[in-house]
Amino acid sequence: MALQAADFFHHVTPLLQELRTKELHRRAYSDALDGEGHQYVDLVMEGGGVLGVALLGYIHVLEQAGLRFVSLGGASAGSITALALAAIDEPQAEKSSRLIDIVANMPMASFVDGKDDDDEDAPDFIHTMLKRPGLARALWKGFQIVDNLGEMMGLNRGERFHSWMREVLDAHGVSDTRSLRARMSRTPAGWHLRADSPHRASQLEGRSMLAPLDPAKDQLCIVAADISTETKVEFPHMAPLYWADTDAVHPADYARCSMSIPVFFAPFSIPMQLRDEAHRKMWCEMAGFGEHDVQGDFLPSRCLFVDGGVLSNFPIDVFHNSRKVPTRPTFGVKLQWDERRHEIPNAFTLVTQTFNSARHCLDYEFIRRNPDFVQLVAYIDTADHDWLDFNLPDADKLDLFRRGAESALRFLEGFDWTRYKDTRAKLAEAQGAAARPQVLDT
Repeated sequence: MALQAADFFHHVTPLLQELRTKELHRRAYSDALDGEGHQYVDLVMEGGGVLGVALLGYIHVLEQAGLRFVSLGGASAGSITALALAAIDEPQAEKSSRLIDIVANMPMASFVDGKDDDDEDAPDFIHTMLKRPGLARALWKGFQIVDNLGEMMGLNRGERFHSWMREVLDAHGVSDTRSLRARMSRTPAGWHLRADSPHRASQLEGRSMLAPLDPAKDQLCIVAADISTETKVEFPHMAPLYWADTDAVHPADYARCSMSIPVFFAPFSIPMQLRDEAHRKMWCEMAGFGEHDVQGDFLPSRCLFVDGGVLSNFPIDVFHNSRKVPTRPTFGVKLQWDERRHEIPNAFTLVTQTFNSARHCLDYEFIRRNPDFVQLVAYIDTADHDWLDFNLPDADKLDLFRRGAESALRFLEGFDWTRYKDTRAKLAEAQGAAARPQVLDT
């Protein structure tokens, strides 16, 4: 019998009691509120396979503290949670229980779908590798799945996940990008700024009052890697590069692109053809192509997408504007501690750590250049749970949920919204001064 939301909630009852005792639900976390007193933040979630169950505990505690979400972003597992959270209801709604029913009980084992329904080699290979076999056994098992890699460039088709994601979104009335944008941009009733917000008395954002949510501005960012053009893609913003009618694209396609773990899942493929001159200009503006890169028919016949985590596993930069003090913060949650010390004893570790370095370096560099984000990022200690264990036992799901909830509680205890705004004001002032032309004595 599948776990119910009540099972997860019961598992963190002491943490919620602590939240109330310490009155964390009464603290200020944002200047954006609605008529019910909910405070609004943006949220970016790291990828991490099945460890994404821990994100549910984090979100649940934030909601119990009265927080709601406007902009949502993530890669891989983080993108799946972000998309589900965005689609199941409007921004002001409490979503934890429904999100748990969807994500914690997703049929993960069935997503190991091989090259066809009768393929036993892929599940057998994955099960063996999770046991950390010796080199000889790993090579022997590897020979069994050579045909999968040759035929579809992955162990699994990814079709069952794709179908499941479509069914989840369709069941909640989101079957295309147009309906998703409409749901996310529904301005909450009583949308207003906190009474003591500096934005009421200043023009730091070019206006003194909080604007309604804008359907023309994407409040979702799902990161994928287009390896055919070497492009970090942010969906749905960059969807016009790949589809002529982006309003009609099913959002499940974005998640399928973002979760395509290289080798584990076949890449998601989209046929490509240059449409017109406007399309050519899009590649220059959105993807950063130079004029010399877009001569003739510069696009490949097909674009292949793999897991967004290979380029940016924690895309905390996607909603950042360093030139202003925000009305709401962008919280980030990671599914592991940043471990920067690694011993490299063999060739296997060399390959895996080369991959890890590539997927983390952009995110590390952004936080290095924007030290204020240290105040916004929470880390979930996911212990020794394996991120590719698609047969995750119920006890492990409950443990991950609790770990996410604990991380959220400790984060809320330490977060100081006033201090963060002061930090951002000083950084914005410094950047403005640096951008102004200097008059030199001669």
